[in-house]
Amino acid sequence: MEHGGAPRGWLEFSANLNPCGIPTAVRDAVARADYGTYADLDAADAERHLAADAGVGAEHVLLTAGATEGLRLAITAFVAPGDRAIALGPTYGEFARLAGIRGASFTELRSAPPAFDTPVDALIGELERGGITAALLCDPNNPTGTVLNASDVRRILAAADVQTHVVVDQSFSAFVNERVGVAELVARPNVVLVRSLTKLLAAPGLRLGYVIAHPSAIASLRAVRDPWSAGAHALAAALAASWRLDRDTRETVARWRERLARSLAEEGFAPVPGEAPFVLARAAGAERIVRTLGARRIAVRWCASFGLPDHIRVAVRPPAEQDVLLRALRDVRAGTRA
Repeated sequence: MEHGGAPRGWLEFSANLNPCGIPTAVRDAVARADYGTYADLDAADAERHLAADAGVGAEHVLLTAGATEGLRLAITAFVAPGDRAIALGPTYGEFARLAGIRGASFTELRSAPPAFDTPVDALIGELERGGITAALLCDPNNPTGTVLNASDVRRILAAADVQTHVVVDQSFSAFVNERVGVAELVARPNVVLVRSLTKLLAAPGLRLGYVIAHPSAIASLRAVRDPWSAGAHALAAALAASWRLDRDTRETVARWRERLARSLAEEGFAPVPGEAPFVLARAAGAERIVRTLGARRIAVRWCASFGLPDHIRVAVRPPAEQDVLLRALRDVRAGTRA
């Protein structure tokens, strides 16, 4: 599939889900969920829980049906036809699509292979020139896995005037060290943090995320939000969830990522240094590799939709699954040499 996601029963390396699986507490909460009345769709308790988990007041949090809804609400609320939006790329394709739906112009400042060093100075230059309504960041970035350091985050925020909303997709930030605290970020009325619990809980069928922002920004988002957008099962999961991964889980995912990147390099691919729960790698004949693996019911992400047709993105999975993928990749490459 163009944007990832494999049929049931495939070995799934195209979707970036927590490789440690769904937490038991979340499974149990979803199984107990009540969904027979509209009262079961009241998000207030879930929002209070997620706010406490983030160390902010409940007035700073809005529950959404996935991170994509959070991004859509932010762009709907703060971007008007004819406005300018800018993003650090290559990055999540929804930024461009949502800006286009609003009739805004969209510019992507792209980093370059092989290192994909983030063009922070170019973004700051654009912000200082003014006229930018929304600066859209993905941190850690998808598909490169690169992260912004604390100094760069603060420089970007300092360059953005109050008319520029800085929207940060943090869907994978639970897997990396926090560089700037949430409370410091959302003290600014023009900063919007968007999170995906779908990824963290390894439960894409729940469609669950949330926004953390200044109360004034949250009020603007609520004004354009559909009623009852998150279902009862998603609300139950949110009440049982935490954005804070325990130390063992974080170390496990980091170790599995390092193993995957090292193994891909040994097989002749060129992995990009990063910290997210996936690895971007340069791969000669990337489309053919993806399609050949697909014939074996193994899904990896071809990155043509990111403007990187010679790259693949491979989700971090447990070692036993990695070994199946690596054996298949050896067969593919052996066939090429033959």
